Amino acid sequence: MNLVIWVQYDTVATQDKAKEQNYLRQAFAALDKPKGSVNLRGVVESVPMPINKLNNVIDKRELAGVDCDLILVTGHDVDLAPILAEAEALGVDTSKFVLDRTVCLPGFTLEKYAALRKADLSILSMGWWAGIAYHKLGLPVLSPTVGMYTSEEHFMNFLPEARWHLKKDLHFERTEYNADLGLSYPIFWLDGTQWFMNGFTSDAEALEAWNERKAKINWSNVLITMHTSSPAVLERFDCLPYPKKACFVPFETELESGFYVNPALCGGNLFQAAEGIIKGDVQAYDVWDLLLYGKKTPLK
Repeated sequence: MNLVIWVQYDTVATQDKAKEQNYLRQAFAALDKPKGSVNLRGVVESVPMPINKLNNVIDKRELAGVDCDLILVTGHDVDLAPILAEAEALGVDTSKFVLDRTVCLPGFTLEKYAALRKADLSILSMGWWAGIAYHKLGLPVLSPTVGMYTSEEHFMNFLPEARWHLKKDLHFERTEYNADLGLSYPIFWLDGTQWFMNGFTSDAEALEAWNERKAKINWSNVLITMHTSSPAVLERFDCLPYPKKACFVPFETELESGFYVNPALCGGNLFQAAEGIIKGDVQAYDVWDLLLYGKKTPLK
């Protein structure tokens, strides 16, 4: 595999934060299996930094002429969208770009990632699972349920007729302060279901994001995710009319949509264990098969 590394500099991040977010070594090791299979063609700096004295530096204006299979993007908490826009303007094949944090997800392959990029996946989740997935994968957000959460009961009331409910308007209820998060956030009602927008600081911001993202839902490729400790809720969830769905539970089950996770891996916290699947911290299932096909494939 011929590889180019694109270094995206973040002038805001401190050096310590940059180190915390640096997945490059892990990503390179994941790609270089068996060892020696990766041929590093060079390094592109988003902003040339003469003090770095890097080897094999490639001017990004010449990147379109470089023979490579993959362009690995690294940096502090990088947003892939503006990089892809710049690459397109430079005539570089944008399908070759992948974030280092994406490569670090267990089970990564170029084929599965390319398929997911083309799939226009919409993820509707009860909590932050969808948002974490879009961030980890560097994919455009095609879901309104990002940066917010709702209760298990309200999510189950929302799901059977989600498409119908989303035609209705959000109604602002109040702003609430969360001492654990140290912030205030708006709370809305949607056709009888309550939504806590804790990824936003104002009702106007939350409402704008919700309306913009719900218009982008790809109803032909939707994945539904939630977590529950109730076998009865799982049974109801399993009957929902969605081909791709995953409910993370703390017990073994033969139901197709039931994904067992061990909360003990996350201090007994089920929702953290569920989020650990998409973060790559809980290595129980192939997240790529889950995202692409809704399949419950154990990691080898």
